[in-house]
Amino acid sequence: MEEEFDGVFIPQEAIEDSNAKKKVHRTLRQLPIYRDMSNLKSMIVDLYDILPRKMTKYADTTLGTACEAKKCIGLAEASRDSEERSDYLKTARVFVEDIIDDATILFHKKRIDKKKEKQIKDQARKVVAQCVAWRDYTNDQGAE
Repeated sequence: MEEEFDGVFIPQEAIEDSNAKKKVHRTLRQLPIYRDMSNLKSMIVDLYDILPRKMTKYADTTLGTACEAKKCIGLAEASRDSEERSDYLKTARVFVEDIIDDATILFHKKRIDKKKEKQIKDQARKVVAQCVAWRDYTNDQGAE
């Protein structure tokens, strides 16, 4: 008599391989969120070539915000306390949301074009989504 089951059969070997990969420590640069944050930071550095010299201070502030967000992500990865990690991720999200606002302001002031604004915002939203997902997973809200 055949056994009926709901769902997909996953071979034991695949489960063991997956568990082994999860246990292998990744370097910070291997984390997708950290790479995405690096790409966002690079986009902000590109603003120095676009913005007029009198806007250098504004670009400096935006770059500083990106640097702080990236540090928070690094600290979240290094933290073993789930509450502390969650706090770092919340802080990083707030910093990245500020970068989204900076891109909006630069577009409205006609300092960057719509394409550049969209690039920055899309990249920033990717980082925000990963911060929220990681924070929720850390808090066991996304573990299903």
